[in-house]
Amino acid sequence: MIKDNLKYAELYEGINPGFPVAFAFLEEALAAPKEVGRYDLEEGVFALVQSYDTKPVESCKIEAHKKYIDIQCVLKGRELFGVGDLSKQAIYEDLFEQKDVAFYHGDVDVLTLTDGDFVIVFPEDAHRPQQGSGSHVEKVVVKVPV
Repeated sequence: MIKDNLKYAELYEGINPGFPVAFAFLEEALAAPKEVGRYDLEEGVFALVQSYDTKPVESCKIEAHKKYIDIQCVLKGRELFGVGDLSKQAIYEDLFEQKDVAFYHGDVDVLTLTDGDFVIVFPEDAHRPQQGSGSHVEKVVVKVPV
């Protein structure tokens, strides 16, 4: 897991061939709002532009993916984002084959994301997004193939 701000995105572009495309989209979305929806980019990368109100922790699920790395970036707003070691989680719903996601019970550490902050979560990272006290968030989740 990596947490940082878009102003330092270039530090991470060499991690995966899809990261330069992902960060270019995020920087563009931060500068000029995008419509909610899916955007297919290059290198098998796609972005999901979202708009929602954060939810109480008990309404949020811990999840993980096998085929994609998530770069989750808050464009506007404040979100609490849980992250933890996947090996310490207990799976309760396996949808990897259908949707590249599984859901877990366990403990996570909580990070605060505000305007321009992003989190990179890898397949070994369990994560619980969308936490908060009802504040509105504009966010982009970029899915980068492993």
